[in-house]
Amino acid sequence: MTTPNPMVAALQRLNGRECLINVETADDFLAGLTRFAEVDRAAGLELEVTSRDLLASAYGIDDTEREGRKPFVYQDGTGVIPVHGSLLNRFNSSWGFVTGYGFIRRQLNLMLDDDDVERIIFDINSPGGEASGCFELAREIMASRRVKPSLAMVDSIAASGGMAIAGAASVMWAIPSARIGSIGVYRQHISVEGALKDAGVKITFAQAGEHKTDGQPYKDLPESVLKDWTQDVEKTWTDFIELVAEARGMDPEDVKATQARVYRADEALDKGLINAVKTVTEAVPAFVAELAGDTPDDGDDDMDTKQKSEVASVDYEKIGAMISTGIGTAMTAMFSAQNRATAIKDHGKAKGQVALASKLIANDKIDEATAIELIDAAAVAAAPGAKKPGKGKGGKVADPAGDDGDDDGDEDEDAEGGEDGDDDEDEAEQARARRRENRVDGVNHLDRAMGQTRSERAGAGNGKDGRQAVDADAAGTDALLGSHAAMTGTDLRKPGK
Repeated sequence: MTTPNPMVAALQRLNGRECLINVETADDFLAGLTRFAEVDRAAGLELEVTSRDLLASAYGIDDTEREGRKPFVYQDGTGVIPVHGSLLNRFNSSWGFVTGYGFIRRQLNLMLDDDDVERIIFDINSPGGEASGCFELAREIMASRRVKPSLAMVDSIAASGGMAIAGAASVMWAIPSARIGSIGVYRQHISVEGALKDAGVKITFAQAGEHKTDGQPYKDLPESVLKDWTQDVEKTWTDFIELVAEARGMDPEDVKATQARVYRADEALDKGLINAVKTVTEAVPAFVAELAGDTPDDGDDDMDTKQKSEVASVDYEKIGAMISTGIGTAMTAMFSAQNRATAIKDHGKAKGQVALASKLIANDKIDEATAIELIDAAAVAAAPGAKKPGKGKGGKVADPAGDDGDDDGDEDEDAEGGEDGDDDEDEAEQARARRRENRVDGVNHLDRAMGQTRSERAGAGNGKDGRQAVDADAAGTDALLGSHAAMTGTDLRKPGK
């Protein structure tokens, strides 16, 4: 069996088919198709590995660990999908110079189903591709906004089919030198009639059905067929305009007015085609930070282009200390709340007051000094022989410190139980180990500091010992907190109040 010439195979894939390709880069597209036709299966597998490595490197992701890694480029809650080169329908790989719609769809679905993935980035560098399958994929991406937020990062071209895919993401940003647009459609016919005639070759068809051989390359395209094709591309263009208008929140007439022009990044921003102009280095931390307190954009809001660009240009220097190496690694430099939580948890007498310490940590209106005083008071009240706080005669609330006038007795009892020095050291080491894992009694305090976690039981009882501690001192803790509420007006039993 004779292997077809790669150039001929590429031309056959283009001939008579609707294309979403930037004409300025049509040669690059054809070159990609030609190379695509030359690649065998083994070489394709190598190209896919190389493409993945280059993508990870571009985003500063360490993707060298092969064993147990995800089937997509991932780090710190962020998954990255390449949309590179010529875009083809019914192709399930990405080789850098060519990417399949099937590949993009598969990567997207894997990320949507993976609980570790919090946000999705489409790395866009494509002049476009086949119309078949493009709009269907774009609408799937638009629907995914309601599940997880996505960013299309254009570096350095998003034209035609590339624009359709990029525009479908929650937000679309581009590097300053990017090229965006080419919202149009064409269908080309390749005729070799003259070449065949010069070679003395004549091809004759016996056909049934007037239009059965429309578009075949062995004769020039008749005017009647050209008219039909023009009507077809007009319909597809209308679909393209409606897709971009819906995805970008634009008026369809404004999209149509672009007349398939290609714009620089700053011009595309003015037109409303993108949300912001940023470098790749700026984009990922900014996107992570912007999402810290926001919900995914499902495209149904009324935010205009100017407002969106203002959101995208927030001063992220303030939160720069939160971002370390890798994508979305939040640091605690600007969150003093975590330092407060650590100080309360590490206070010596907090070991016997797990529930109270957790409630104090959860209520950020109580400062560190007050929290430690309450823990000390609770420890005294919980000592053997001490009176439990409660209501006294006439309904008055007893001293929350459990002071019954017998301080000396309490001190004697503390002295008798002073054999727990070694235990304290062991528990302190365990607490330090838990902090190194950024968790204290099962609570991620970075999440709490970022305002993402508010739970009445946060931190308490997440382990065997912790549950026992909660059961042991729950009654005394509630009584103590009730006393404190009566005196201060702040009810620690209702975090955040």
